[in-house]
Amino acid sequence: MQELYAKYGSTIIIIVVWVLIFYFLVMRPNKKKQKQQQELYNSLKEGVEVLTIGGIKGTIAFVGEEYVEIRVDKGVKLTLRKSAISSVLNS
Repeated sequence: MQELYAKYGSTIIIIVVWVLIFYFLVMRPNKKKQKQQQELYNSLKEGVEVLTIGGIKGTIAFVGEEYVEIRVDKGVKLTLRKSAISSVLNS
């Protein structure tokens, strides 16, 4: 065991350090962003004004499982995936 550690010990330590750096710089912020997006999707309800990723502003008329319907003008409604909503303008 001592011989194995003497041969590969520093290599193992370097690999562990790189894995930790990768986790804290890439994976952790990504999980945090996904959690915020999921909270946004769960907070969508009728009557809320939203902005889409395409820059379209409208009011939610219907919320489904995967889709929302937004009213952009009188008689004009768009059906979009929830993932197309970038932000909530007012609650």
